[in-house]
Amino acid sequence: MPRPPLAVGTFGKVNFLVLGKGRVRAQVGFRDFDGRRRSVSRFGRTKAEAERRLRAALRDRDSAPDEGNSSDSRLATVATAWLAEVDDSDLATGTKRLYRFAVQSYVLPGIGQLRLREITVPAVDRLLTAVRTSHGAGAAKSARSVLSGILAEAVRRGAIPTNPVREVGSRRAHRRPTAGPRALTVDEERQLRERLAADDETVKLDLPDLVDFMLGTGVRIGEACAVRWAAVDLDAATLRVEATLIRVPGRGLAIQEAPKTTAGRRTIALPAFVVDLLRRRRAQVSTADGSEVAFPSPTGRLRDPHNTSSNLRQALNRAGFEWVTSHVFRKTVATRLDEAGLSARQIADHLGHNRPSLTQDVYMGRGLAAPEAAAALERGR
Repeated sequence: MPRPPLAVGTFGKVNFLVLGKGRVRAQVGFRDFDGRRRSVSRFGRTKAEAERRLRAALRDRDSAPDEGNSSDSRLATVATAWLAEVDDSDLATGTKRLYRFAVQSYVLPGIGQLRLREITVPAVDRLLTAVRTSHGAGAAKSARSVLSGILAEAVRRGAIPTNPVREVGSRRAHRRPTAGPRALTVDEERQLRERLAADDETVKLDLPDLVDFMLGTGVRIGEACAVRWAAVDLDAATLRVEATLIRVPGRGLAIQEAPKTTAGRRTIALPAFVVDLLRRRRAQVSTADGSEVAFPSPTGRLRDPHNTSSNLRQALNRAGFEWVTSHVFRKTVATRLDEAGLSARQIADHLGHNRPSLTQDVYMGRGLAAPEAAAALERGR
């Protein structure tokens, strides 16, 4: 029975040959990464010195041709290949940027130079624990997600048999009981609008109209900044939500022709006050610069959602609504629609959610007094 071949990247017995006084050759057969067996030699004054030089040379050979297809490949090699696949995918630009950030900020600094065979369940758990301690639960969740994707790629390449991330249990932080999602009441909404309209700095930044629009539609801030006049039908009182505004590294602001989720591409009905608001703005634009978007920046360019959120944060603080964010506007819309008797499915479709359960648990104001409940109980008396 023939002797089995050496595993790729390994070598056999080291042989020594004394060539003269103070000169020794150490030689070994090494199975290279192309599958061929090659003879590798190094010299020294003693056997020990020659062997040390030989083993150092073999380590150098081992680190050069890493294609990510063996258990001796480094995690960083597979991570690079995985990110290239992510870049070529149809994922949203923001998602691609988030994945790359998590890989470069959390995964590679922690375990990027480990061999794939060294990525064990304890190693993954230590990494996620360290990320959670240093950067928070959200960062640990992102790190876990991208690491799982990288190691799934390693499994597909045949480098490792299973994905160790799947064996690491999810850790859920103990949360204090909360009152649930909080939405603006009708009186709070009216008060907020009045205070924003009376704030000169807020008016200068053209935020009151944007807030009114978001409170009347429930769209995300990136979707609001990307609304184009071509997507608005004032006669039918409808809006096609079909894009979002993002910042592309190296390019700047751009309209992404896809909303945040698969359910995000939708057509929603507009209340009368939003139609009037858009009609007024459309008349102003038609006599000005003919801007493509309904809510440009104060300088007439695309409005950066990140900067707008910062400006809005300051405006809300000045108005005395420190607890309110742009996401509270979406929760307020969800709560109004719920109070009007729409189903969870209808509200989820309006907001662009894939799952009605998310809409119910995260977006609808809970624990509100319901006159209908009292009336129903009264009928039983």
